[in-house]
Amino acid sequence: MQITVIDCESARIRPGLLAPPLACVTHVSSALAEASVLKRRFQALDLGGSQHRAKLLDRWESRGFVEQLLASDDLIVGHNVSFDFAVFAAAWPEVIPSIFEAYDSDRVSDTLIREKLGHIARGYKGFERKDGEWSKLNYSLEDVALRRLKIQLTKGDWQLRFGELIDVPIEQWPQGAKDYALTDADTTLLVWEHQQADHQGYLLDEFRQSRAAWWIQLMSCWGLHTDEEGVRKFTQLTQKKFDDVAEVLVEAGLLRKDGSRDTKATAARMVKAKGDQAERTPTGRVKLNSDCCERSGDPILVKYSELSSLKTILSTDVPLLLRGIHTPLQARFNTLLETGRTSSTPNVQNLRREVGPRECFVPREGWVYASADYSGFELRTMSQVCVSNGWPSKLAQALNKGNDPHLEVARRILGISYEEAEVRIEEDVVDKARQAAKISNFGYPGGLGFTRFVDFARLNYGVVLDPDPDEALKKAKVLKEHWLESWPEFKLYFDWIGKQCDQPFSQIKHLFSDRFRGDVSYTEAANSMFQGLAADAAKHAGFLISRACYVDEASVLYGCRLVNFVHDEFIVEVPDDQYAADAAEELARLMIVGANPFLPDVPPIAKPQLMRRWSKKAKALRDHNGRLIPWEWKEAA
Repeated sequence: MQITVIDCESARIRPGLLAPPLACVTHVSSALAEASVLKRRFQALDLGGSQHRAKLLDRWESRGFVEQLLASDDLIVGHNVSFDFAVFAAAWPEVIPSIFEAYDSDRVSDTLIREKLGHIARGYKGFERKDGEWSKLNYSLEDVALRRLKIQLTKGDWQLRFGELIDVPIEQWPQGAKDYALTDADTTLLVWEHQQADHQGYLLDEFRQSRAAWWIQLMSCWGLHTDEEGVRKFTQLTQKKFDDVAEVLVEAGLLRKDGSRDTKATAARMVKAKGDQAERTPTGRVKLNSDCCERSGDPILVKYSELSSLKTILSTDVPLLLRGIHTPLQARFNTLLETGRTSSTPNVQNLRREVGPRECFVPREGWVYASADYSGFELRTMSQVCVSNGWPSKLAQALNKGNDPHLEVARRILGISYEEAEVRIEEDVVDKARQAAKISNFGYPGGLGFTRFVDFARLNYGVVLDPDPDEALKKAKVLKEHWLESWPEFKLYFDWIGKQCDQPFSQIKHLFSDRFRGDVSYTEAANSMFQGLAADAAKHAGFLISRACYVDEASVLYGCRLVNFVHDEFIVEVPDDQYAADAAEELARLMIVGANPFLPDVPPIAKPQLMRRWSKKAKALRDHNGRLIPWEWKEAA
């Protein structure tokens, strides 16, 4: 097989334009060699500089070459190559089906993703040790080339200037611009070959992860819009909260009237609340961070912890949301974290649960949001891990019967039958028990100890198990007993995780994807197995959804656009017409199809809805014919 490295240079990225105009394409090809041959090659490699092997094409010549490459059998390689393909797609929309076909055929390899896969498998945890000190790992081509090849790329000042050359013939380009472009392709080939010689079986998941990077890049390019009404309401709500908290803190003496904090008075209050248990820095100062304040049990200190968050929202989040009224917000995604999950900047995946942030986002005029989320997604991946290991899973049985797993634990807490709990589900005592059960179902599978479980309940669900710390620990212990009575397979799961973590180098391998994660702690391993499986299933579904939107002309989703992905939820902009309900149903169907290979024994469920504004309050509304109709924001009031 031949590999062909491809790279493009473009005008500058700017707000609202993540796929800027193309300036040129560089490419270089090489026969695929065995790892042993590559190792010998690199052992003898003189890295002191060489003539460029890559070829440079202007934007007029590039299209024919790209189309020919996509139609070939070559393995297409690039560094963050999803960006290059997005630029091609913006320049020549007709090549989009061929791009999807190349990804779908495992013919796109990304050196950035390969580097992350290797690091995650080796347990680098986002840092590397250089010259006796730890530094954050970066994944630009320059950083990877320096790490792997000891090549220091000196690129000059052309990185941000290729927009100047878009209409200039290549023969008139300054030599510095040519060298910059050619060096990228040459270096990427060397990096890919070095990774190939060094992979140790850690790259088996690269093609699906590359597919995920592609559809997520397309989603980022489309972006999200906000509206003035939503941002105004959110700003007013946040400002009022800030003013109320500030007033309380001024009265308590922790905040001066000029808005500055009295940290000495706050530290004294923390010591009074926690005594000898007050946490301190290595220099002996009392810690006043959000976690410490929220664990203090003092409501005034809890207010103190809220102040910084509210101030950040007003100073950072609100201006960003205001910008989204006129220019789409295009979040940059890290498509591969250690667990296999994703993150984004700005964070459009983990917005605050209360009413406000989400409600700022609306579809474009003439469109409506179709969304769907997986029901009990991580509960299903938890039980799938158990079934795949050969352990009978009561959780899987409950889910497959359509029972409520939270109610199953709740009925044990209350000492009643499941049938009685169903009948009494509206009662406050059952509702509280179900909430405690929900916390257990999502907290304990990750291997939490009792102290961390108490914090998990408070921080994630706002539930204080007991004001007295000792009593809270006792209640946490009882909850775990009821949880294990409900799902005894987790005793086997924890033993299995413990054995893997007892090895000199603890390493886990994810189901179905064969992706490794190394140097894991007990809780990291316990969480990663089911979080990673959920992430893999969702990423596969995302590719199917995006392909339907961009390529499948027979799909009701064709012409629609993915705008956000929130771990177990997809949000798509669809035309606000008579087919919107069908588009939402098709979204849910593709989510199930995409997740099925990863959940063969606990089939996934996805529930669709239509909404005119993103909100946790949104409900799946249907007309008298049973067809989905859009949920309106006014219904949340």
